[in-house]
Order: sequence, then C-alpha cells, then structure tokens
Amino acid sequence: MSTRFPRVFSSYKRLPSLVGGVRQIRELGRIISRVCLILCLLALLPVLYYFLPAGSMAWARVQEEWRLSRMEPAQLEKDAKLLQVEIVSLSKETAKLQQAMAKRLPRGPYIVVDTHTNTFLMREGENILREGICSTGSGKRLTWVEGNRTWIFETPKGKHKVRVKQEVPVWKKPDWAFVEEGERIPGPNAPERFEEGVMGEYALDFGNAYKIHGTPYKRTLGRYVSHGCVRLDDEDLKFVYNSSPIGTEIYIF
Repeated sequence: MSTRFPRVFSSYKRLPSLVGGVRQIRELGRIISRVCLILCLLALLPVLYYFLPAGSMAWARVQEEWRLSRMEPAQLEKDAKLLQVEIVSLSKETAKLQQAMAKRLPRGPYIVVDTHTNTFLMREGENILREGICSTGSGKRLTWVEGNRTWIFETPKGKHKVRVKQEVPVWKKPDWAFVEEGERIPGPNAPERFEEGVMGEYALDFGNAYKIHGTPYKRTLGRYVSHGCVRLDDEDLKFVYNSSPIGTEIYIF
C-alpha cells in the first residue's frame, strides 16, 4: 500500500500537463482547419472570377489579346478592314432605323400617358414639352344587379385623338355615378345629372366619354382613383389644353 500510493499520486500530478497538451492539439487542429478553408477559398477565386460578368469579360479580353499577339500583321490588317466595313454597314442600318422611327412619330405635339407609373408627357417629335403626374382608372368593378349591368373603371389603352375641347366643363353624370351612390337613376337630361366644378377649368374629350381633365382632389394625383378619365393638375392641364389642337394624338399604355 505504501509503495503504490506515491505512484498514483505522481500520475495525478502529471494530469494538468496532459490536459494542456490535449488543448494545444485541439487548438492546432482548429488552426489547420482554418488554413485549409482559406486555401480552398483561394483556389475557388479564379473559378468565381471567371463566372462573374466582369471576370468573364476580362478573361475574354485576355484571350483576345493573346490571339491577336499570335496573328501575323497581314492577318491583323485584313481583320481591321473587315471590321471597318462592318462598322460602315451598321452605321447605315442605324441611320435607316432612325429615319423609320422619325416617320412614325406624330407630326406636331402629342400626349403620352403611362398608366403603370401614372405619369404623362407632352411631346413634339423627340422633345418633351411637359411632364408630370396624373391619375388614371382604379380598375374597380361595379355591378348593378337590377339593371344587369357591370362597369370596370379602367383607362382605355391604345391610340386616341382629341375630339372635343371644353373650357369650364360641366360633368354629365353617367348611370354608374348614381348606382355607385345608391341613388335612383334619373332621365337622360334630368337636372341632377349635371354637376359643375368637378372637372377643373378644361377638358379634352378623346371618345366614349373619356376625358383628360382637372380635379379638385389634388392629393389623389399619381394614384389609381379615376373612373377611366385622366386627371391632371391645374397648371399641367392648362399647358396640355393650350398645346393640343383638335386631332392631337394621345397614346395610352
């Protein structure tokens, strides 16, 4: 018993050094794994660089420079002449396309309405005379069960023309306006159909009761809130009205 006890005690004394050695081995393993990870990432960098757009373009440029460096001067001169011919041909095609586009542009001013962004442009040729925000159709559906009728309040897309111009227009309320309010629909020329002061100072009619006009509700500009008409701010409306003779083309998309 006396001889065994010191040996056991001495082994317990060496235990901290053994634990420290294990910890050092574990730390060394972590360092090695991190180094391996970094090396793997470095090895993948050329592959990533190749697949990225900028990297692939740079790689293509290097390949082209290498190809050109191996070509004979006579071949380079021949390729340069071919490129020059191609450039001249492309310039002629571009000029033809520009002429074709110019012919398709309306003569005189025209109006463009973008229902996706609720914006408008007053243009003449390629020049922008005026631009601003507008309101277009809400896209809502209204059904009159008793009359078996349905209305969808969308701004009609396509090519239109200014048919009638009105100053201080009076709104003649259609049937849907009374159905929407839950009121009885009056006769076609009943006094309650006519309402002043809701369309601004000007209106440009482009068919089927659709108009470009003003609105007293300025906070709704830029939103999908109308029953199909195009609403403009007062100053924009005045400019468009004064710049648009009868027949002015309107493009709505």
